[in-house]
Formats: sequence, C-alpha cells, structure tokens
Amino acid sequence: MDKITLISVIILVISLGIYTYYTVITFAPVQGYIGDEVWYPTAAYNILKLVFHVQPPMYFSYPNEQGIQTYINPEHPPLGKYFMAIFILLLGYQPIAWRIPSWIMGDLTVIVAFLLARKLIGNDLWGNVAGLVSAALIMLSPNIWVIHGIALLDIYVGFFSLLAVYLLLSDNRLLWASIALGLAFASKESAFPLLLPFLYYVGEIKKSPLQRAVYGIGIPVATYAVLSIPIMIYFGGLTGWMHNSFLHMLGWDVTNGHIALSAVTQISPPWDWFFDVHPFYLGYNFYASTNPILMWLWVATTPIAFILKDTKLITLTMSAWVMWLAFVAVYFLGNHTLFSFYVTDFAPLVNTYIPASIFKALKRIDVKNVIKHDK
Repeated sequence: MDKITLISVIILVISLGIYTYYTVITFAPVQGYIGDEVWYPTAAYNILKLVFHVQPPMYFSYPNEQGIQTYINPEHPPLGKYFMAIFILLLGYQPIAWRIPSWIMGDLTVIVAFLLARKLIGNDLWGNVAGLVSAALIMLSPNIWVIHGIALLDIYVGFFSLLAVYLLLSDNRLLWASIALGLAFASKESAFPLLLPFLYYVGEIKKSPLQRAVYGIGIPVATYAVLSIPIMIYFGGLTGWMHNSFLHMLGWDVTNGHIALSAVTQISPPWDWFFDVHPFYLGYNFYASTNPILMWLWVATTPIAFILKDTKLITLTMSAWVMWLAFVAVYFLGNHTLFSFYVTDFAPLVNTYIPASIFKALKRIDVKNVIKHDK
C-alpha cells in the first residue's frame, strides 16, 4: 500500500469511527418508535413469529396500530426486515436491536462510496481525495444521517444500489454485481429502475444477448425470488405471494394512502426534494431533510459525464436519475403521498457521483496541461 492510499485509509477509518460514535449516542438513547419504525421492526418480529415460527423475547411493546400483531409488511420486499429480524433474534425485540443493522449499512455505504469514487478516478492522489470527499458527503448528508440511524428500509436499498453499481463498474465482478442488484431489489422496489442503467452497462461489456439477459435480468430477479421464498410459503405459494405481496406492492406504490392528503407538511413530491420543501418529520425532533446544494450540484455536474464521454460516470449518474424519475412516474400514476426520506434510496449514488465527476474532469485537465508543458 503506497503512502497516499495509507493516509487516505487512516483518514477514512478515523472519520468512520467518529461517525459511528455520533450515530450510537444520537439514536441508541431513543426508547420509542421513530417515524415509520412502527411498521418495519414489528414486521420483522412478525416474520420471525409467523413465517419462521421463532418467537424471541419482547422487551418492547407493539405500537398502537390496527392489526400490527400479524402485520408482515407485504407492501415491500423482505430483505431489510430479515436483517432486523437477525438482530431481534439475537438481542430480543427492542429499539437497539432493530437499529443496529441500519447503522452497519450506513457505515458500509461510506466505505463503498470511497471505493467507488477511487475506482472511477484511479488509485492516485486525485482518486483518494475524491473517495474521501464522497465519503464525507455521505456522512454529512442530513437525509442519509437520520435514515441510517433508524429502522427504515431506505438505507438498505441505498447501500445495495451503491454496492451493485460499484461492482458493476469494477467490470470483473459482474456476477457479484448482479447478485447485489438482486439484493437491492429485495430491499425495496424503488431499486427496480436500476435495471435500465445496469442493462446499458452490461451491454457495453457483454455483446452476447444471452449474457446480457442472464447478468442484467436473470440473476437479479432470481436473487430477489430466492429471498422471497419464505414469504411465498407463508402466502401459500407463488400465486398467493403474487396476489398478496408483489402485485399488492405495485398497486400500493401508485395510489394515495401512505398518509392523509391533508398532512401537507409531511408530503413532498420529487421536485420538492431539490428545495428541501416539507422535510418529513419523524418525531423526537428528527427531520428527513434534503441538501439542496448537493441536489443542484448533481444537476450541474451530470453533463460532465457526457462531455467526458465516460461510460462509467454516465452509468453512475443515470442510476440515480432513473430512480428519481421513477418517483416522478409514481406521482403521475396517482401516488401523491411521497416523502423526503425517499432521497436516501439514491443519495449515495448522487453523493459519490458529484466528487467523482468533478475530480475526473480536473484530472483530465491537469493531464492535458502536463502534456502541453512537456511539448
């Protein structure tokens, strides 16, 4: 390991240690359900109880929601709830158990952002600085900060989406990239649009239509399906799962009802995320705020990828854009109850792309100046 890389890794480790410390002291003391934690940890516990027939001790009571004791959250894929269930199984049903996996996902997101930015720029001074800036933007993102601290599904899809793109752009890890994409699918359906940029890039490195279909569609879908098998069995098989979970999920996504339409201060359509309009209030003085500066920097820097004709940068920024555009489509299909914390689904991609594109452009300019000087 050269000196630049070693120093960068040391800075990353120290920063991540501080980030983790503040995560724990901020969110561990809250002994109550924060925001939509009323749904997902309870679903995780009920999956253990009703699907796997294991009932860990309950050190915390169910929230006061109708039908909550048998609710397994069929509106969303199961992977995030599986992670929560593992820690509930180990530690019992209590807030710290269902939040720990989110904290882990948050830390891993920082690490992958560093690695991805460095991969795109190169393992030199430019690349390591870009990696550290990407990691810093992840840690300083107000949306990612609050969502990674609590037990919602969005940090899972944010992490696995970033991981899938990182492995994809590593070229020689296509199988693992396809599996990671399937894990993103199994975290939350907001990752489904990633299929488009994924297929685009696979088409750049695999000319065989069969290989494109296998890596771009077959393996991710199979991964999602395998992880859904316990839920399929619970609903009596494939047909029952399709009706009660998968199709129900798609219908749920395009209809109002996630919150009362009268709760206008909680609702923000996708274009409002660029201005931090109506950040979702999660309780306990936590808000899922967005960062308008970074959102608009994303807009401003997206042309860089096309100007440089850099396929990897194009794939990275378009991965985030297709996820945002999917939320726009959902809005126009009828779901007018969207929330600011959905930004976490694609914010890791955005916060990695911005410094990667800027440093790639600066490096390109610097190299050209060196060549001119040598001449």
